[in-house]
Amino acid sequence: MPRGASAWAVLVAVGLVGSTAAAPLKGQSAGQLAEQVGRLDEGAVRFGFEARPDVEVCANGIRVGDDRIHWHRGDSSSDDDRCRTGWLDVELRVLDGVVRDVEVLGADDVGRDGAVDLGAVEAHEAASYLLSFAYEGATSDAAREAMLPAMLADTEGLWPELLEIARDRTIDEGVRKSALFWVGQEAAEAVTGELGGVALDDDEDQGIRDAAIFALSQRDDPESVPLLMEIARTGEQVETRKSAMFWLAQSDDPRVVVFFEDVLLGRNR
Repeated sequence: MPRGASAWAVLVAVGLVGSTAAAPLKGQSAGQLAEQVGRLDEGAVRFGFEARPDVEVCANGIRVGDDRIHWHRGDSSSDDDRCRTGWLDVELRVLDGVVRDVEVLGADDVGRDGAVDLGAVEAHEAASYLLSFAYEGATSDAAREAMLPAMLADTEGLWPELLEIARDRTIDEGVRKSALFWVGQEAAEAVTGELGGVALDDDEDQGIRDAAIFALSQRDDPESVPLLMEIARTGEQVETRKSAMFWLAQSDDPRVVVFFEDVLLGRNR
């Protein structure tokens, strides 16, 4: 299945602008972080946390993983090797007590003048707080932007929280789609079956089913291909079956060729 740059290309662009990392602050909860940010009616606030080992924060973008995925800031088209590892600084813009914008600060930037600096936060608490924007305290745009730094945090086991967001029909559809994308990037085998369930849920909007199918297509799990085949065969909605067929066609798995042959010869019942 296509991974790497093709998968990351669907991310909502986040402005990438960093401050010097502070020493880790122990014991601060996501609730305490939310309380601190909630005291601000208007302005900017920033905090930092440990990043995954495969993350490099550069002056003009972020590189992730073995493929060194890299996208540029909007105001730069040149390569820039000024990078750091192990740390993320995030800045939030607040207006009327609501987070309106989420930025990952780049290797050389210090952020907005006058921003309240909360210092260092434990990675898991920072990630949980950023994911909580899906429910409260932020606009839908900010909630989508917040998922990137949350998923770059040096912590594991976020996929249940992402699935909870993806399945909550009271949440903005764009936020739910972003959650499904990130679920598809998680390494837990259990994720594959959960995504298949969302893709075949006829009570969901088509956009959510399509997002789940795309997330399945990004999985390395060998069970993702049979699940896509099942969706292509049994999905109630024509658009659901077409979406599964499209992403199967992008795969180099030899089972897909046999599947298409069976479909064309009417053997795939």
